Amino acid sequence: MCGIAGYITKKKYLNFSFKTTTNKLKNLMERRGPDQQGSFEHNFNDKSVNLFSSRLSIIDLDKRSNQPFKTNNTIIIFNGEIYNFLEIKNFLKSKKLKFFTNSDTEVLIKSYEYWGEECVNQFDGMWSFCIYDYKKRKIFISRDNFGEKPLFYFFDGNNLIFGSEIKYIFSILNGNFKKCINNEKVYDYIFKGYKSLNKNKDTFFKNIFQLEAGSNIILNLDKFKFIKKKYFNRKSLLNLKVPNNINQNSVDVKNLLIESMKLRLRSDVPISFCLSGGVDSASIVSLAYKHFNLKPKCYSIIDQDPRYNEKNEIDLLKKKLNCDIEFIKLKKEKKSDFFSNLTKLVNYHDSPISTISYYIHSKISQKSSSAGNKVIFSGTGADELFTGYYDHFLLFLSEIKKTKSYQLEKSLWKKFVKPNVRNYYLQNENLFVMKPKFREHIYYDRKFIENYMLKKNKISFYEENYSSNKLKNRMCNELFHESVPVILKEDDCNSMYNSIENRSPFLSKKLANYCLSMKKNNFIQNAYSKYVLRDSMKGILNDKIRLNRKKVGFNSNIKSILNLNNKFLYDFLNENKQIKSLINLEAIKKINLNKTISNSESKFLFSLINLKLFFDKHS
Repeated sequence: MCGIAGYITKKKYLNFSFKTTTNKLKNLMERRGPDQQGSFEHNFNDKSVNLFSSRLSIIDLDKRSNQPFKTNNTIIIFNGEIYNFLEIKNFLKSKKLKFFTNSDTEVLIKSYEYWGEECVNQFDGMWSFCIYDYKKRKIFISRDNFGEKPLFYFFDGNNLIFGSEIKYIFSILNGNFKKCINNEKVYDYIFKGYKSLNKNKDTFFKNIFQLEAGSNIILNLDKFKFIKKKYFNRKSLLNLKVPNNINQNSVDVKNLLIESMKLRLRSDVPISFCLSGGVDSASIVSLAYKHFNLKPKCYSIIDQDPRYNEKNEIDLLKKKLNCDIEFIKLKKEKKSDFFSNLTKLVNYHDSPISTISYYIHSKISQKSSSAGNKVIFSGTGADELFTGYYDHFLLFLSEIKKTKSYQLEKSLWKKFVKPNVRNYYLQNENLFVMKPKFREHIYYDRKFIENYMLKKNKISFYEENYSSNKLKNRMCNELFHESVPVILKEDDCNSMYNSIENRSPFLSKKLANYCLSMKKNNFIQNAYSKYVLRDSMKGILNDKIRLNRKKVGFNSNIKSILNLNNKFLYDFLNENKQIKSLINLEAIKKINLNKTISNSESKFLFSLINLKLFFDKHS
C-alpha cells in the first residue's frame, strides 16, 4: 500500500524541476507512505519520465522491496496489494523466473515481463500502478477491477500527469494549469447526492479525471500516443454457469468467501476489523475467529441515536466470539473540533465528504492506526453482490411475479420488511411492475432540496445496461457506478490519512462472478435479503444477527455530533459567495434545529457545510 505520482512530458512544452517536485511530493505523500519515499528520473531525446512513490510497508518489510522498484528493463511504482502473489510467484518460478524479494511488488513486475499488459487478468487484488518499460519505450498504467485504489490523471497531448490524489497533480503542475472547480459535479453532489458522483470519469475539478476501474492507460513515448482501454469486461461477471440449487449456492459462496479471506489475511503487520451489527462485517469477523482461529481486534461506532445504534448486536458478537472490540461512542463535539477535523478531511479528500458516514468512519481509521494496526477489513460490496437495499426487494418481486413463490414472498415482505421502509416510493410492492424504469427513489431527497435551491434544474437519471434482469442490473450499477465507488474512495482517503490499509474480502472477482450469475429466485427468500450469504454463515455467524431482517446502515445524524443553531449556520454559510449563488440561505433559517431533524435535513446540512469548506479551500 503506497502513494504514487508521476509526470511524463515533452520537455519543450512544460519544464518541471525534478528536485523541487520531489521535495514537495515527499511531504504530500507521507501519510500514504510513511515508511519510505522514493523517486526516479529518466530523460531521453525530448522526453522526460519522472516517477514518485511513498511506501506503507505491509508485505516484505525489508528495504529491498522499496519503490520505485527496478529490474533490467522496467521500473514500477505501485499502490495496493496483489493478494494471490504467492500462487503467481510459484507459477513464474516454474517458468525459470528468479526472485530476490518476498514482495508482491516484484511479483507484479515479473508478471508484466511474462504476460505483458495481460498480466492484470492474473491478479486477485487492488492496485493502481505505473510501469515504465525501457525496452518498448512505453508507460503502462492500470487500475484494479473494482476501483479499490485511486488513480487520477491530467493529459493535454504533451503532458501526462497522474497520482493517487488530485493534490499531487496540482503540486506537479505548480501553476502551469489553472485550477477550475467543476460546477456540474458540485450540483450533482448537493442536489442528486452521492450516487450521482461516479456516473462518469469527471472529478470536482475540470480537466482532472479518474481512471475508470478495470482500465489501463498506455502511452507510447516515441509518438506520445495516449490510449485508454478497458481490460475488465463487467458483463462477463453475469455469465458463469452456476447451479440452480440454493443449498449448493450457499456452500460455494462460503468456500469462495473463505478463499478470499485467506488471501486477504496475508500480512506482515497487525490487522484489525471494522465491525457493525449487520450481516456483512459480522460474517467477516466471525470467519476470522471460527475458521482462521484469529482473535480479531475490532472497532465499532456506537451512536446514541436509536435509529443508528447497533450496540446490542455488537455485544452479542463480543460475547460469542470473545473478540476484542473497542467502542467509539459518538458524542457532541465542540464546534471548533468538528470544523477543524472536517476541514482537514475535506482538504485531504480533494472533495466534499460524500456523506456523514465517512466523517464517522474516519474515527475508526484513526483509532485502529493509533493502536499500531496497518490493515483494516470492511464488509464493502456485500449489499451489491447479495442484495441488501430495500429497492432490491421490489425489483425481486417484479422479477418473480409469474412464479409460484410470488404471493408468499409478497406477504412476508409486507409483514417483515415494509414496516422498516422510510422511503415512501418503496412502500408500493408493485412499483417496478407498473414502472420498470422508475428510479426517483434513488434521489429521494430531491423535492426536499428543491426548496432551498436558487435554480431549479431538471434532474436526469441514467444507468448502464448490464442485464435484462432488473434486479441484477440495479446491483451492477450500484457496484460499478453508484454505491461501491463512493465507499471505496472515501474509505481509501480515510485510511490513507491515517496510514492504514483498507481491505474488502467481498470484492473478489471470483466471488462477484459467482454471485451475479446466480438464478434470480435465489437472491431473496422468505423476505430475507442476502439469503445465500446468511445461509452460508450457518454455524459461523450468531443467528440473532444472521436472521435479523432490519437494515440499519452505517449512518448518523449531524445533531448526534454537533450542536447547531440557525444563526451560526446562516453566518457560516453566508461567508462564501459560491454557496450564496446556489442556496437560498433565508430558507435555511426555517429549519428547526431545536428538534430532532430528519435524515433528509441532516444529509443536506452536512453537504452544505462540506461544500462551503471545499469552496473555501479551492475557490
